[in-house]
Amino acid sequence: MEHIELKVSDIQSSQTQGEAFVLLLKEKSGERFVPIVIGIGEARAVVFELNKIQPHRPGPHDLFQQLIRIADFQFKKVVIWKFEAGVFFANLYIENREGEEVIVDARTSDAVTLSLKFETPIFMDKAVFEKTAIISKTKHAHNIDEKQENGDEVEAYDHFVERKLEEMSNSELQNLLEGAVDSEDFELASKIHEEIKKRETS
Repeated sequence: MEHIELKVSDIQSSQTQGEAFVLLLKEKSGERFVPIVIGIGEARAVVFELNKIQPHRPGPHDLFQQLIRIADFQFKKVVIWKFEAGVFFANLYIENREGEEVIVDARTSDAVTLSLKFETPIFMDKAVFEKTAIISKTKHAHNIDEKQENGDEVEAYDHFVERKLEEMSNSELQNLLEGAVDSEDFELASKIHEEIKKRETS
């Protein structure tokens, strides 16, 4: 079975599916994306891991990480292997102390969050990837979300937010990011994350 390696590219709010969000996975050696619809709780977990935010108390993914380490197991990779009726299916590949491979079924959102926490690769079955991949985030926005009638106003607001973020210090950005995550404003959190990444690579 041939696989395509992916990485987490972005997380966006969905205009057409209520309080849902869209997780974008990008092929590591190309320009195509796979959009995966997730809920608020799942989006929050991904944003926490993307930005290395430590919650006040450990959550389910933190508990899983502690148990894996206590058992002296190795979390090797995530494989998204099936797409059926609009749902992605994922497996966690774990190596036990005897070096045996253990495969665990998981929700794709949990699998992606754990891959970020353990810093392990994400793969997708090539046939699934070819079936679900899109060319760009722009095309995704037009296909998944309704085109907004007040597009010019939205674009102007986005530029205003980006300009304000550029003026903030690193500590101010981090505080704002935590506030955005706490208030479940993941669209703003995504913009802050992009600004932080831009500074780290410049």
